[in-house]
Amino acid sequence: RGQLDEALAIRQNEQMPVYEKLGDVRSRAVTLGKIADILQARGQLDEALAIRQNEQMPVFEKLGDVREQAIALVKVSFILLAQHKKTAALEMLRSAHGHFEGMGLPDTAKVKDLIQSIEKMS
Repeated sequence: RGQLDEALAIRQNEQMPVYEKLGDVRSRAVTLGKIADILQARGQLDEALAIRQNEQMPVFEKLGDVREQAIALVKVSFILLAQHKKTAALEMLRSAHGHFEGMGLPDTAKVKDLIQSIEKMS
């Protein structure tokens, strides 16, 4: 609801310590993604990208959670697009497309359409 500072504080100061104490790496990674979403909304793109690439995605890879990996790749691509890194964004989207396609998910078509739209951008 537009209260990004409050949402960020809750995620960082209340949720994260609980998941860390419990050793719940998946919930921690999901929460990191939500923190990255908040940072991205605040325009802190480098920080959001670092969280996704260095902290969140490796957990999903280790857990073998291909769906969450694919979702994270799409979100990374949006950050890269905001940073005017079209080639890198397309690379992430193509990887996500492969994951979605391999799982037979309906998101496959949406990601393919997104790739095509970005390829048409000048």
